[in-house]
Order: sequence, then C-alpha cells, then structure tokens
Amino acid sequence: MSAATADASNVKIEEKPPFKKTEPMAYAMGDIGNGFYFQLVTNYALIYMTDALGINPLWAGWIIFFGKLISAFTDFGTGVWADNAPLREDGRYHWFVRTLRYPLMAVIILTFLPFVSSWPMAARVVYMTVIYIAGVACYSATSAPYGSFASVSTPVVKHRDEMAAGRGFGSTAGGIIVTFILPLVMYTTVKDSTGADKKILNGPVLIWVAIIFAILLWLCYQITLKGTVERIRVEKTKNEHVPLGKALKYMFTNRAMVALMLAALLLIFAQMFAGAVNSYLYKDYFNNTAALAILAVQNVPVLIVAPFVPAICDKFGKKLVCGILLVFTTVVYVIMFFMHITNPYVFVGMSIVAIFGNGVFGLMVWSFITDIIDDIQVKTHTREDGTVYTGYMFARKIGQALSGLLPAVVLAATGYVTATSGQAVVQSASTLNNIYAVATLAPAIGNGLIALILLFFYPLSGEVSKKNAAILEERRAKGEM
Repeated sequence: MSAATADASNVKIEEKPPFKKTEPMAYAMGDIGNGFYFQLVTNYALIYMTDALGINPLWAGWIIFFGKLISAFTDFGTGVWADNAPLREDGRYHWFVRTLRYPLMAVIILTFLPFVSSWPMAARVVYMTVIYIAGVACYSATSAPYGSFASVSTPVVKHRDEMAAGRGFGSTAGGIIVTFILPLVMYTTVKDSTGADKKILNGPVLIWVAIIFAILLWLCYQITLKGTVERIRVEKTKNEHVPLGKALKYMFTNRAMVALMLAALLLIFAQMFAGAVNSYLYKDYFNNTAALAILAVQNVPVLIVAPFVPAICDKFGKKLVCGILLVFTTVVYVIMFFMHITNPYVFVGMSIVAIFGNGVFGLMVWSFITDIIDDIQVKTHTREDGTVYTGYMFARKIGQALSGLLPAVVLAATGYVTATSGQAVVQSASTLNNIYAVATLAPAIGNGLIALILLFFYPLSGEVSKKNAAILEERRAKGEM
C-alpha cells in the first residue's frame, strides 16, 4: 500500500490507499439512497397531502415551503458542524452518514402513515408540518456530510471529477428507479361522476413503499461507507474552527460561489417545480399515469454518455459544455409549450430530448463545487469542504422551498379541487391548461437563466481550475494549505 504524506504543524494530507476505480460507483450508491427519500417526498408529498389527506393545496404548499426553508439552514449548520467535527478513524464526514441515517429511515415511514387521513383536518395539517420539517432536518444531517465525500476523497482533479460524475450518475439513476416504480403502484383506476375511468392516488400503498425505501436507503449508504475513503484530512486546532460569520463570507464574496448558488437555486426550482406538477399533469391533463412511469427513462441518455462527460468537460471546460447544452434544453421546452401536446407519449419523447442538457449539468455540478473549494483555498489558505458544499445546498433548498410553494399556489389559484383517498374529481379545462403551461414554461425559464449564469458570470473556466489544482499540489508538497 503506497502513501504520500505532507506534514506541517497542523496539516496532514494522506493518499492511502490508492484511489480505486470502484469508488465513484460506491459513491453513486449513496445518492441512489438519497433518492429513496428525496425523490419520494419531492414528487409525492404535495399530491399525497392534497389527494390522500384532503389538505388544501395552498396549506400543503406552505408546509413544503417552510420545511424546505428551514432545511436551507439545517444544511448549512450541518456543514459547519461536520467541518469542525473531530477526525475519526474513517475521517471527518463518514460518521454523520453512518450514524444519522437511522432517524432519516424512521421519518420516511412516519411521513406516510395511512391512518392520518382519518384525523381532524387541523391535526392532519399539524402532523404533516412537524413530520415534514423533521424529515428535511434528518435529510440534511446525512446528505450534507455525504456531499463532502467527493472533495476529500482525493486531491487529484481527474479522480475528483470521476467522483462527482459518479454522484451525478447515482442521482440520475436513483431518480429513474424511483420515478419509474412509483407511478406503477401509486395509482388506481375508479369511475368518476360521469362513469368514465379516472386515475386517483392510492394513498394507503405509500406506507409499504416508504418501508421498502427506508431499507433500500440503509443498504445504499452501507455500500458507500464501505467503498469510499477520506484521503484529505485536515486536523484543526480550536482556533482554526471557522465561525459562522466567516463561513457566510466565503459564500457571498466568492464570485464563482455566488454564480453556482444562483444556478443551483434555478436548477432545483426548474426540476422540482416541473416534477411536482408532472404528477398532476399525467393524472389529470393526460389521464395516463403509465406514461409518467415511462418518463422515468428521460435521463437514460445522460447515463449512457456519463462515462464520457468528464473527458469532454476536461477538454472544453465544464462551464462551456454545460452552458451550451442548457441553451438547447431551454429551446426544446419553449417548443413544447407552443405545441400544446395532447398525446402523453409524444410529450414523454420531447421531454427526453429536452432534459439532456439539464441532466449533463446535474451530472457535473458536484465537480463545479470541488473547483470552488480549491479556488477558495487558493485565495484564503483555508479548506472548508462541508461549508462550501452546504452553501451550495443552501441555495438548492431555497429553490426547493419556492418550488414547493409555487405549484401549490398555482393549483389553488386555478381552482384545483382536492380529494381524500378513493375520490375521483374532474378538474376544469382552465386548471388543466395552466398545469400544462407550468410544466413546460417553468423549466424553460429556469434552464435559460442557468445557461446565462454559466456562460457569462461563472468565472472558473477549465484552465483556471487546472491552474488552481496545480497551485494546491505545490503547496501540499511544501506542507502548506
């Protein structure tokens, strides 16, 4: 087993054992595990509250909004906590995932207890508010430290890009698995008031889905914990622990960080806004939830090209490659809006084409973060992986909060009629048309703005990132930060 160590008074950089080709896939399993909570709650919390519990969509939207807003701060707090945690035998960040996954497993199950629908409405609202906030807090406690694994796994830029691409692969694959399975088991067909077949949410089945997903989450995290190594370990003295004010300064004074935070907010807003509305789009507008399951394959083209994306980005630069592809995504969504498609399978086909640019950016976004961590370290001689990662996650959670609230506001404003389990409700034509508009225009606007940010505001080209990596490598050889 080889090792390369640079020692200063308080800095220890270790590269042992040698980086393994299996590590990116082991890391990917963790984000597949994340998806068993995140994808389930993102895509079905709103429709579960409106169609299984009978909660007004505006109330449901506010529950999600406040939960996601709180999670922006719990993410950041967990990141600072993790950065300042003591080094253990397996590093600084693994402990959080290994230990705090158990509360997350419990809250997945508690979110979808079937008997809550029989409670008084006020009790349902209070319960879902408390359990939703608890869920996002538990998710922060594992996902924020997990996000730091890529940047502390190795100082080699190529290997870090592979880890980032691995996580992107895991996120995409997890999304496909969850979004393909759920529409097949979550809906049932009943007769509406006119005698026509109508798809409705099968609320009671969610508890079994939640139990299975909790077990799968544990298994995926276990594979990640066993298959990844923290090689970059910085032992800090008490005086070196970064105070909250200084950590915030890192986020809001670094141009690259500000640009990525804006891009993150818009990325998650576009994805989740459309994702939340898609459940209603296919159930009510298309009345075809089988097509929603097929939509899960929309990211398969991204998975196919995933092994080649790091090399392409290494040659042309991440910001240029992702920026151009996001322009393409924007154009396709605008075309879909004006086509006003009525065939669900044509819509699925167009969605697969549209999502490609967004998917590639999602694949490489974690590598943008490691570039920013290096950039801040070059300028400040301080490395704060968890703090920077959770700064990015802070922006994502603001986007999640907005995307949780605004679809509900749109539904309420258009007169969407809620239901409890077993009811079939026919929505008005204006409501259905607005759902379609939201499902196409929201991602068009979001992806277009991300493209502008990457191409014209984000400063770290491929050349700059490689230069920063070389500077840090030289410092490590001298035992410096």
